[in-house]
Amino acid sequence: MSSVWEEIRFFVSSLASLSVSESIALGRRGLCVSTGTYSESWIYYPEKITSPEIVHEAVNFFLERDISFMWPLYDDGDRKLLENAGLCYAGDLTAMSLTPRIAAPNNNVTFERVNDSLLWARTAWQGFGGSVDELPGEFVKFSAALNADRKNFSLYLARYEGEEAGTFLVTNEEKCAGVYYFAVMPELRRKGIARAMMNEICRLSGGKSGGNKKKILLQATPMGVPFYRAYGFDIISKIPVYSTEEDIF
Repeated sequence: MSSVWEEIRFFVSSLASLSVSESIALGRRGLCVSTGTYSESWIYYPEKITSPEIVHEAVNFFLERDISFMWPLYDDGDRKLLENAGLCYAGDLTAMSLTPRIAAPNNNVTFERVNDSLLWARTAWQGFGGSVDELPGEFVKFSAALNADRKNFSLYLARYEGEEAGTFLVTNEEKCAGVYYFAVMPELRRKGIARAMMNEICRLSGGKSGGNKKKILLQATPMGVPFYRAYGFDIISKIPVYSTEEDIF
């Protein structure tokens, strides 16, 4: 199995262990995980789908909970099977990788590992275009659960000249660092904050003299691909995503 799918497995199985999550095993190696949020509920099935029953079991798990999900497709030949079950193609995630490198810091941007999960939730929500007045309680609870699991997840807040500016999450997998919730507040974009955040992820992942480097992996949405490519990430593959909704990203 590729490093990309190993990282997704680590992320999804770690989500399943959170206090807010419900999950079921799917086949031999698959997993359905509901975190109670719109943004982070997954079906992980790292092999070819052998029967429609697998699809119906997974979809029914989420229908019973009335929540949307993402199903990254392992085998492109399974598209028809998912579409026959009423799922729609929501677009591609682009799996990307980077070997950490040394980079000059931006002295206007500082970082802290999060203690205040509510502050992180508000900043992440606004970074992805949401209104702080409409911050869902489910996302606040989810963020607190993520922050409580410091064995598997590290949540960081970026500040620009002292002001909350962005967020990211790095998984604590042994061989690689998976990046999630990488977002900058809309009004603070184009100030070098995103690049500074990625520089910090490189530093945390061993991009310094004498460090043990962990490859950085992420699954970028179409909006994020140009930045990651410009930073130096390599494209590994495209991963088609299915869901009950077309705008799951």
